[in-house]
Amino acid sequence: MRVLFLANHLNTGGITTYLITLTRSFIGRGHSVWVVSSGGNMVPELEATGARHIDMPLHVKCEVHPGLFLMIPRLVALVRTEKIDMIHAQTRVTQMCAALASGMSAVPCVSTCHGFFRPHLGRRLMPLWGKKVIAVSSPVKEHLRSDFHLSPDSVALVINGIDLKKFVPLGIEARRQLRSRWGLANDLVLGIVARLSDVKGHQYLIDAIPAVLASLPAVKCLIFGDGPLRDELKEKVQKKGLEGKILFYPIVDQTAEVLPLLDVFVMPSIQEGLGLSVLEAAAMGIPSVVSRVGGLPDIVQEGITGALVAPRDPVALAAALIALLSDIPRAISMGEKAREFVRRHYSAERMADETLSVYREVGNLQ
Repeated sequence: MRVLFLANHLNTGGITTYLITLTRSFIGRGHSVWVVSSGGNMVPELEATGARHIDMPLHVKCEVHPGLFLMIPRLVALVRTEKIDMIHAQTRVTQMCAALASGMSAVPCVSTCHGFFRPHLGRRLMPLWGKKVIAVSSPVKEHLRSDFHLSPDSVALVINGIDLKKFVPLGIEARRQLRSRWGLANDLVLGIVARLSDVKGHQYLIDAIPAVLASLPAVKCLIFGDGPLRDELKEKVQKKGLEGKILFYPIVDQTAEVLPLLDVFVMPSIQEGLGLSVLEAAAMGIPSVVSRVGGLPDIVQEGITGALVAPRDPVALAAALIALLSDIPRAISMGEKAREFVRRHYSAERMADETLSVYREVGNLQ
């Protein structure tokens, strides 16, 4: 099978990780993959899988941007020249491109819905989901059904998976040395890897830290990520006098390189399609404290692999963090169970198999 993925960009993030994971699995099965995007820092990792990347100006926010329509002939030529069997879009902008290219080439297209969207008029007038839309979690599937009124037959639930070969827990000594290099040898460490935006709930994490420190003064909180709230969050930390306790770092390309720093991962989102970084933490053997929203309750088992708390509740968040950080042997045990849970339910192989099944269904492909 010859698959063409469309993405706005290939910078570090959940959609890029999803594409690279699928691409690696597809190529490992003997399929061929092309990816069209506006480029990004993760292009070398994509190309290392054996896929071919084609740079086109897709990094726009509006699905009716004139530049997109000028690009369509080039996209259609690629589909025809490379004898593409399936076009797979990842965002609203690329759904428009996929729909036009599909209509002009008679090659079927599908899309993936990675989260939650407002059902504004444009989405109702131009649904652009393709022959079928893939939902990455049960709550996202329900969102498509209830908010966009898609029929059950038009939505396929294919829960995200991750490549466990990329996420191997470090041994005790290697982890100790890593933390020592970061100046964290004597600390209890919690952290988050996420875009700095309202929906991720960083503000509630910052509000929770004073209570955590009151019980556990040795705690450090690491925040990895960039985004529109960076200056606002730093100012909030400064006003609370938490410099030196809450530390900001840029987004990381390879989360497996920093996750071993953490005793507990935290994701206080107010909305979350699935929570890929929570899966990555679990794969590294780290328990998580997360909000009870979206797909997060599906991947964190209360009291077994982590803790679930109400969103927008710094008091509950602090209590859950204190409980885990106060009992590191229990946290380690929960992390081990988290990795096993991911291995059984969230493998990249299962995600690839189910995605290929969607392609075969809608395209009558082998």
